[in-house]
Amino acid sequence: MGLTWRDLVSSVALAGVVLVYGAYETRTSLLLLSTAWASSAVCLVLAAACAVSAAWDLHTRPQRGLGMAARRVTTVTGTIALVAGLIGLVADSGRALEYLVVATALLWLTAWCWHAYTIGADE
Repeated sequence: MGLTWRDLVSSVALAGVVLVYGAYETRTSLLLLSTAWASSAVCLVLAAACAVSAAWDLHTRPQRGLGMAARRVTTVTGTIALVAGLIGLVADSGRALEYLVVATALLWLTAWCWHAYTIGADE
């Protein structure tokens, strides 16, 4: 399989998530990034784009061994990110936003490592 254009898309989405979180932490005056719930909403959309593009093939193709382990890790971290994002929206929680960012980064890293591991492997 190897690295694909989806890895580039997920990397850009993750960079957006990190930038939004950084803007929130520095107490920016931008309307969509100044509160925890607004930043959570923006990060949740970017995190969903990151997760779908990063782990699409892990969840749509048959996997064995390490592929199943990577699939499970991305499922768990994606669920954590989703729940944290929703808590950040509802409770206006900066801590939940932090969990969303970290879980999204772990999901991206897992999928990226799997793609790098499968460079040159037969489909």
